[in-house]
Amino acid sequence: MIKNSLPKKIEVLIVGAGPAGSTLAYELARLGIEVLLLDKANFPRGKTCAGGINVRTLRFLPFDLGPVVERVITGISFTRNLEKHFLRRYHEPLLVTVRREVLDNFLAQKAIQMGACFADGTQFFSLSQEGVNVQVETSAGACCAQFVIGADGAQSIVAMNLELMTATPYMLAIHSEVPTSLFPWVEPDLIHIDWGSLKRSYAYLFPKKDFFAMGAGGFKIPPPQIKNYQRAFGYTKWQKEETPPFSAAGFLLPLRQKRSLIHQGRCLLLGDAAGLIDPFNGAGIHYAIRGAQLAAPLLAEAVKERRDSLQSCQEAINRNLMPEIECSRLLREIFNLCPSFFHRKFATSDRWWVAMAKIMRGEKTFVDIKNKLGPLGSLLLRMAR
Repeated sequence: MIKNSLPKKIEVLIVGAGPAGSTLAYELARLGIEVLLLDKANFPRGKTCAGGINVRTLRFLPFDLGPVVERVITGISFTRNLEKHFLRRYHEPLLVTVRREVLDNFLAQKAIQMGACFADGTQFFSLSQEGVNVQVETSAGACCAQFVIGADGAQSIVAMNLELMTATPYMLAIHSEVPTSLFPWVEPDLIHIDWGSLKRSYAYLFPKKDFFAMGAGGFKIPPPQIKNYQRAFGYTKWQKEETPPFSAAGFLLPLRQKRSLIHQGRCLLLGDAAGLIDPFNGAGIHYAIRGAQLAAPLLAEAVKERRDSLQSCQEAINRNLMPEIECSRLLREIFNLCPSFFHRKFATSDRWWVAMAKIMRGEKTFVDIKNKLGPLGSLLLRMAR
């Protein structure tokens, strides 16, 4: 990690050392590109997140995430309207859970080992595109970069500087971290999901080693309703009369719409900053990592060929990631037409449950479901975009 001044000049400067930024730094350094990774926080730092990573994402990574895995999830406990409980298990892992402060530090260290420079505790202030370079101002001084990547999260300062993602809708999530000692009856290989209680919303409980990530998120739902929903879901696990002894915090999840611009000249947005989040469940780690992996070789080409645009990176994301995101948005709307029907089907039909398990593992996607609908699926998807 850089402890002195920043380099005066670098080929690629990345703002934000979450999964998108650190994965991109790792991949670019592996390709021989000079990379400077910035983050305003000193690492390791706390990060609010449910922390679920599916099996497909684990397979995409060129290294083992075993050292940071908290729990291996093999089943789901479902409720609807906080009632009508059923439990489903699968014969293989559905996903793993991680603590984001541990995962993010692990990924940043992998990037450093590959040759990237990392300046944590360094605040990005502004940028200006001047000719063949981008001038960046930070709390540690100025740096001139050939390209700048904004991977600095939902409230991206890079996006604000570029005036991108200005009209983006958000999911609101309310999140708590609950010591495992308070819910001793919850099995460590199960996640708990409540759905159908509020339109376009769900509540979750994800086990870690020392605590549970417990929250509720929703789209176009007033904040008080989401807060009350998360509190009511918590009471179903707390099972006591007195007020639960844990606090809650809110955060926003941007949802990219209509394939809006995520690049401008020599600058590109990735991860949450680009709104690359699943509209159905609010998950973003998969799209952060895959977006970075898709962008890296194209960005390396742009550096070597001294291009003046990163449009090719946006096109790759549109082609490879956005169909999944758009189909997820479509399935979210279909689910909310009659959540009781879907709840009953997943409870009683092995075929439906296996299909869901394969989607959760990443073996199938919502695009596959859309394709099964044939022309109707294509029509509905165009309407959902």
